[in-house]
Amino acid sequence: MKLFLLLTGLVSAHAWASSIYNITDLGTLGGNSSMAYALNDAGQAAGTATNPFGNMNAMNFGGALSLSAGASESSAWGVNNANQISGTQYINGVAYATVWNNGAPELLAGANSYGTGINQSGDAAGMLVSRGQGEAFVMINGIVQVLGSPDGCFWSSAYSINGADQAAGYAQTWGGMRAFVWSPDSGYLTLGTLGGANSYAMAINDSGEVAGHAQTSSGYLHAALWNGSSIQDLGTLDGGNSYAYGIDAAGDVVGASGDHAFLYQDGVMLDLNSLLTAGPGWTLTQAYAINASGQIAGAGLFNGVEHAFLLNPTEPQPPPTASSLFFASPEYSVTTPEPSSWTLILAGLALGLVPFRAAMRKHAAVQSSPVPRHYMLTRSRLLTPHHPRATMEVSHETSELHHHPGT
Repeated sequence: MKLFLLLTGLVSAHAWASSIYNITDLGTLGGNSSMAYALNDAGQAAGTATNPFGNMNAMNFGGALSLSAGASESSAWGVNNANQISGTQYINGVAYATVWNNGAPELLAGANSYGTGINQSGDAAGMLVSRGQGEAFVMINGIVQVLGSPDGCFWSSAYSINGADQAAGYAQTWGGMRAFVWSPDSGYLTLGTLGGANSYAMAINDSGEVAGHAQTSSGYLHAALWNGSSIQDLGTLDGGNSYAYGIDAAGDVVGASGDHAFLYQDGVMLDLNSLLTAGPGWTLTQAYAINASGQIAGAGLFNGVEHAFLLNPTEPQPPPTASSLFFASPEYSVTTPEPSSWTLILAGLALGLVPFRAAMRKHAAVQSSPVPRHYMLTRSRLLTPHHPRATMEVSHETSELHHHPGT
């Protein structure tokens, strides 16, 4: 009992020491979905929203980005401090990697290309499809370089690029997906897993730390952090699957676990829903990006409709007194983590509970369920990075890409 109280006190103190957040609704374009995938240090978010007709539009939140002549849809996946935005336009049904400079679109890599990450220098990353096969590319100093695939792989895509022009992504092998880092000097480095067959690298910071997710020996996918060749399991909120999408310079990671967005900080995974000062009607489901100020961008359900959000940190709260751990007033508890959140964090520290819960859910493991719903990439079906509904199918006979929003 004393150990339980000690652990509860430690976990609760950590939760109170973490930032509490105000939420800003980034709105929609009148459609049924908006998602913020990227965030710069000024707090400007970029992403995607649907209009009333169901068309997907790249967003510099505050308005839709301009389109090139003939473009019907677009998506945005990256933004830097100069407010350059990377993404994709669909012109006459064909995908073109694009960078928006001051709102004006510039095509990067020709037909059947997809733009993803962008760094502070304006260098970009993505994927180019040729003869039905995807290959990672980077654009450095205005020159596009197709990277091919790592040894033993036959398909690749890059999703993030840092200040040293290192690109992170993942590639397909005959046995699964493998995360990688590509460097201008040394080429590809394939990253490991957590005992399973698959790993996915989604973001890389300027220190070379990589956030993503990897399969465990039991088949679950867990948020993961790579530092060089070493890998760290970040755990889950609910004992099931978790996915990491963004990382800041300090190594703090954001993502999703179950149906809740998380922040991983100081060795603890925190449910962002429990860190809101107020947010009636909100369920934060996915966190995609975190900036140097600790602001977080993502998507959640607002009164049942998917809306992009921006979280703005307030001052860290003081740790509660021993009595307030069990007798918090209603006024105080509104702005602090709920008891259920303490339990989830405690479960992450009490190591015996996670394997127990995993064992109880063994038959629901990833081996019998889909690969990550946000990033599924195969030879025959390519899911755009980040967006679970905008699919692009490759016809191996015609080598054409067909964009199908809303599937």
